[in-house]
Amino acid sequence: MIAVTGGSGFVGRKLVSALVERGHKVRVLSRSARESDNPSVEFAAVDYADVNYITAALEGCDTVYHLAAAIFAYNYAGFEKANVKTARTLVSACNRSGVRRVIMVSSLAAAGFSPDPSKPRVETDAPAPASDYGITKLGAERELDKLRKEIQRTVFRPPIVYGKNDSGVSKIASWVKRGLMVNTADPNAYFSFIYVDDLVDALCASLEKKETYGQTYFVCEEKNYTWTNFINMMAAKMGREKVKLISAPLWLLKTVAFFYETAARIFGFEPALNYDKIKEAVVPGHWICSPAKWVALTGQKFTPLEQGLEKSFK
Repeated sequence: MIAVTGGSGFVGRKLVSALVERGHKVRVLSRSARESDNPSVEFAAVDYADVNYITAALEGCDTVYHLAAAIFAYNYAGFEKANVKTARTLVSACNRSGVRRVIMVSSLAAAGFSPDPSKPRVETDAPAPASDYGITKLGAERELDKLRKEIQRTVFRPPIVYGKNDSGVSKIASWVKRGLMVNTADPNAYFSFIYVDDLVDALCASLEKKETYGQTYFVCEEKNYTWTNFINMMAAKMGREKVKLISAPLWLLKTVAFFYETAARIFGFEPALNYDKIKEAVVPGHWICSPAKWVALTGQKFTPLEQGLEKSFK
């Protein structure tokens, strides 16, 4: 049995389906109990702040995929609760149970940006996160160091993950569809991307490869793209000939973030922009990484951005 936290999210749903297709039985740890129409999938209600709940949910599981995390929060405490404290409780539960393997999805944000577009981040670079999200994702990674030595662990740090109906890039797409995009980052800054199916393939491959034990990997397409490239390519796949790109000053971005966060608090939705994302956007560098270490091990081929966007938005 394989346990998956965050199994109801964008990547999690895809991962659960892929594991089932490969013949595995999956238990999705969720904040609410529900019935499954697939005999290979079951749901277990958990309180991520209660080690007893999680320990009970892990009974009979030998592998845990940890995907549960907060991409948006209103302050550091919110990120810490969702990312660091959840990982801490999960690790304690794993140490009490018969789990033998933990595979975690972290983020490029935990590693930080690269000041040089010709030198993408590699696994041996010292982490230097630039946002609360990145700091707490790195903190979650470090919680895995508290696992019993008999429990093997693998960490993946993907950059921007995109695909059909994803929660992040689809928000950008809604603006591109209108023919207008406000640049929150330097339009000439470079970014790495990974199509969601490629990330899921990497996660599944790690399950079968002992060589990944104790390792951290960046996974992404080898080629990087400027933000302008990305927006224009997306527009083309959505059938728009032209998108007006507006570079907003920092004061305006902060103002927009304030109104987004205020509205999100009142109406209970996830803000498309917040102060923490602005911290990442204004860094003096590029959000890029190299998948060379993973590719050397597996030979995995990654979907080019143009093809991935066509699958996502055409």
